[in-house]
Amino acid sequence: MSEAFRFSDPGEGLEEAEVLEIHVSEGDHVNDGDTVLTVETDKAATDIPAPFTGTVEKVHPGTGDRVRVDDLLITYRPDDDSGGDEEEPGAAAEESRDAESREDASPDQNGSASSGERDDETPEADREASQKGGEESTREGSARQDQGSRKADEARGGRQSDRRRPVPAAPSTRRIAREKGVDLHEVEPSGPQGRVTADDVEAAAQAEQGDASRKESRQASELPDFSRWGETEREAMRSIRRATAKRMSQSWREIPHVYHQDVADITALERFRRDYEPSAETNGGKFTMTVLMLKAMAYALKQYPRFNASLDAENEEIVLKRYFHIGVAVATDQGLLVPVLRDVDRKNLIDLTAELKETIDKARAGELGRDDMEGGCITLTNPGPMGGTSLSPLINPPEVAILGMGQARLEPVVHGDLDDYEVKPRLMLPLSLGFDHRVNDGAEAAGFVTTLIGALEDPHSLLLKI
Repeated sequence: MSEAFRFSDPGEGLEEAEVLEIHVSEGDHVNDGDTVLTVETDKAATDIPAPFTGTVEKVHPGTGDRVRVDDLLITYRPDDDSGGDEEEPGAAAEESRDAESREDASPDQNGSASSGERDDETPEADREASQKGGEESTREGSARQDQGSRKADEARGGRQSDRRRPVPAAPSTRRIAREKGVDLHEVEPSGPQGRVTADDVEAAAQAEQGDASRKESRQASELPDFSRWGETEREAMRSIRRATAKRMSQSWREIPHVYHQDVADITALERFRRDYEPSAETNGGKFTMTVLMLKAMAYALKQYPRFNASLDAENEEIVLKRYFHIGVAVATDQGLLVPVLRDVDRKNLIDLTAELKETIDKARAGELGRDDMEGGCITLTNPGPMGGTSLSPLINPPEVAILGMGQARLEPVVHGDLDDYEVKPRLMLPLSLGFDHRVNDGAEAAGFVTTLIGALEDPHSLLLKI
């Protein structure tokens, strides 16, 4: 008998992936663990192994197709199949669901559909029937007892008919509902005796968010016919661009961004970098300003630990991290990727230089895995070499801060006071710290950036601190 292999939940809240490569064809024999597909999910390419041993009968998606959780990937015949009449994969399940649907639609003891109360019933009529306590009321009560699987629906229907009636829920559940803007009267309860749980509220919030996203998508698709004004061309958004769009939309929608900007005098740092550049290149890396900034960031994070954190909004807690993993934004042909360099505080400049080069090479070759881009504490983005005096980068959730580097420029800088001063050429680097105002305030941001600048302006002291 044919069996079905479906796309399982890839984790991290992801629901879909794009098929990059298909490794098997119809008639191929596959062993358990063999790679059958390669898909791209949230910026990472992932090989999907076969959870079976058998013969491939049909591969359902094609290269470039999107697949969602529970979509059919492969129909196969297992090796231990003893033969017999074939059945379309999932047919039994469909038949079972049809049977359930027929059972749900069957009439109750009174000959009416059991999906809810009669249209002519009102709360007043219910109270009158309850007071009379007649035979009809007794039969209706028995019918409701026979519908144990429908208790949640009946409880929800009761709330809809009388919205003044309080909804059974714990105080913590009510708090979550208020934070997420969820009406408890509209939530499907799963707890005992029609009680709404925190999971019910989360599910309702996600459903509302999905509806809003779909509405947004529909509105976005209502575009004019641009070809009326000239020649046009359409380009599909690939997996990385789609993932970036979703992540940045989430960041802008959920995080109250605030920016603190300053300028660092990196004249001495640049001389230091040039002195040690030959040694770094001997070890296979390029001694860039990014490497030195990573070390300075690790030092500043130790002084201001709430920038090395994440916000647990549901439990109203700040998660402080005792490790120092820093993400580095890398521009690739596929889009922007943010691989993570781990334990930056424990590595010397030479090792960090080599690791950064290797990581950037992997990103641009499309060889990063999901593990390479998870677990970051803060992100560094450096578009300065491409130009620009300042920037306002978006935070990469669940992080609470991001540091942007502008283009370093040689500028005249005044030293001294009004009565006694001199002008010197200095190499000045613009910095922009974007932070989550729910976790940190402006004073902490100013202190973080000032500490960072102090470390950059005294590179020899920086090496002793880290």
